[in-house]
Parts: sequence; structure tokens; C-alpha cells
Amino acid sequence: MDRTRADEIRRKYHFRWDILDVIVGGKSAVDFTTGFHITKHEDADRFVRSYGYDLDNPIERAEVFGYFHESLNFIRKHFLFPENQDGFNLEIPKRILELVDIRELFLMASLKLFNPPNEAQGIQLRNWACAILKVMHTIAHIDQDIRTTYFADIQTQIFDRYYKVIHRDSDGQLYLGEREDDQFRVDLVKFETKPKKSRNSTLIKLLHKPENVAEDIFDRVGVRFVTKSRLDAMLVIKYLKDSMIVLPPNIKPSRSRNTLIDVDDFRAQLSELLSRAERGDIDESTLMTRLDAAAHAPLVSQDNPHTSEHYRALQFTCRQLIKLRNPLYSDLKELKTMVRSRNLDDDIQKKIERIDLKYLQKEVRFFYPYEIQVMDQKSYEENERGRSAHSEYKRAQLQTAMRRVLGVLADGVR
Repeated sequence: MDRTRADEIRRKYHFRWDILDVIVGGKSAVDFTTGFHITKHEDADRFVRSYGYDLDNPIERAEVFGYFHESLNFIRKHFLFPENQDGFNLEIPKRILELVDIRELFLMASLKLFNPPNEAQGIQLRNWACAILKVMHTIAHIDQDIRTTYFADIQTQIFDRYYKVIHRDSDGQLYLGEREDDQFRVDLVKFETKPKKSRNSTLIKLLHKPENVAEDIFDRVGVRFVTKSRLDAMLVIKYLKDSMIVLPPNIKPSRSRNTLIDVDDFRAQLSELLSRAERGDIDESTLMTRLDAAAHAPLVSQDNPHTSEHYRALQFTCRQLIKLRNPLYSDLKELKTMVRSRNLDDDIQKKIERIDLKYLQKEVRFFYPYEIQVMDQKSYEENERGRSAHSEYKRAQLQTAMRRVLGVLADGVR
């Protein structure tokens, strides 16, 4: 086989194994350590265009450059000392700060601005360029999530389902139920709704996890029930299901977590205790005492590495169909009606008549995920003050995001 043919065959069967790991192996592009293979500005143009942005369009070019500057500010604020006291003692290279052509960032990430390509400065620039591109990628997914525009309406529709069945009785006791004398009501210690995440908080959450797209944040909207006992926590779940506030088909199974109650043991004891109560072997007071004891904590290990094993809660993600009226549809329909009854310039009238409402959605509909947490008061207090405190959880997330984004830049530096 001659050299030319051998080279052709080698090129045909040359795989970038790191890329293949992303496509079919479940790895994340944010964990790349080998950089890009872009050799010239035209390659960078083609990559960005395939991604979805046209750098020849001044508006889109400015948008991408805005992502670049936001990424620089984000990295400085959250990953680097002194703005983050736990951050890395690093400085973004001046050459990157002075960039005016975003395509050069891709060339830096490919070691194509320096000759020879393995010199220390070139490798350092490649590592920084890759880190910045990871953050830019994440920002782009946040900005292009169409649901963000409707966030306030989404919150309202989801929370309204719950506010309708959250009340206080005449003694001021908070409860879940239709009315004060509802036989299935469950007394509550707290009912909380989650405030909107800040943009930077969303960025950190996305950067710390392999599923690095905005659609995969399931707890932007959330509710929390705090009950007097673990047994009451189970009754909250039952009430939500029985009243069809939560529908089992709309649960996302992979997001369900239970560190509060050993359900298998509770189910076995419940069946036995109810049978004994029906036979008259135990009275109602004894039944309730033993049911309370049966709702004990399980021995589990958490799948989320940033959630302490001491965090006790029933957690699951539900999806709700959101329905939003499109105001543009009504406005254009009204405008077309007005035009027919008035003498307007022929050109204006023809242009308005050409507007076909069938190309507009009268109503925007989509399913939106939200998280539900249920826990008893003791677990809530332990969660708040213990090793699972939210600040520690966030700190662990940030540390993971820092190391994933900065990669080898972070090795041996503090």
C-alpha cells in the first residue's frame, strides 16, 4: 500500500474518541480537555453557524460577543480569587481580554495562534479559551430557552393549584385541604414556594452537571410541605394524588428521591396494623402511635453527590401543562377588523389583510417541570442546620463547576 493510500485510509478511520464519548458514551462536552480542531477563521465561522449563530449578521455577532464578555465576568466573580475567597488564584490572560474577533477564541482553543503549537503560552491560552467557551455554551442555552419569557405566568399557574388547597383554620393552624372540616386535611408546619433562581445560580447549576442544557433544570419552580410527622408527610402525598393536583403519569421517574420514609416497611406494617385494628386487637390510639413509629427513615445513599446523606425528604418532579394566551393573536385580529371598517391607504390595507392568523398560535402550550418536597418538622430543622445546610450544598456545586470549567488550569493552584 502506497503512502498516499495509507494516509487516505487513516483519515477515513480517524475517530476523535473524546467526541465519540459525548455522542454515544454519555460524556459531557464541558469535560473536554483536548480542545478544538479548528485551523482557520472559516472553520470557526462554519462551527458557529452550525451551532446556530451567523457571525455575518451584526446582531447575532454582537449577541455571541455578549456571551463572551458575560463569561469573563462570571468566571472572575465565581471561580477566581479574590472575588470568590474560595476561588483559584489565577488571572485571565490579557490576550483573551483584548479579543475583538470571537473566531480567534476558537483558534486559541485549537492551538492555532502559536507556532510551535505546544509552547507553554499557547497551551495556557487553549485552556482558558476552552473554559470560556464552556460558559458561553451554557449561557446560550439559558438565553434561548423560550420558556424563560413566560416564567412569571408559569409560576402563577403552578402555584395556584396549591394555593387553592392551602388554608388556615379558625385557630390559625395551617393545613392542606378543601375546608376546615375536610376529613382528609393534613395539618402543616410550613408551606413554601421557591423563588426564581438568579441567572448566575442557574449557570452554576448547569455547569456542575453533565446534562448541560437549560431544559434539564427541573427545580426552577418548586413547592415544599413541612408536616408535624413523617406519617403526615405520607398523607400529603396521598392528598395531592387523590385530589389530582399531582398526576402519576406526569411524574418524571428519574427525579424521584426518598430519604424520609422506608416505604416498603411502612406498607407492610400498615397492612398488618389496619387488620389488627379492624379485628379489635388494638384501639385507634395505639394504631396511630404504631403507624407513626412505622414511618421511620430508610437506610439509603443519595444519587446526588452534592446532597448530604443526612438530607431527609420526599422529593419528586411533576410536569404541568401550561396554557398561555398569545396577546399578539388578539391584537392582530382586532386590527384586521378595524381596517375593514375604515378608509385607509390601499397599500396599508392590503398589507394588513395579508396577515394570515393561521400562522399564529392563539394559545401557547407546553409541559413545565417543577419540584415538590415533603418532610416532617424534625427533618426540616435538621436539614436547615445540619451538614446538609443549603450553603454547603451550593458550595459543593460551585466547587464542581469550577473544576469542570477550568480543568487543568485548576490543578495544583489555589
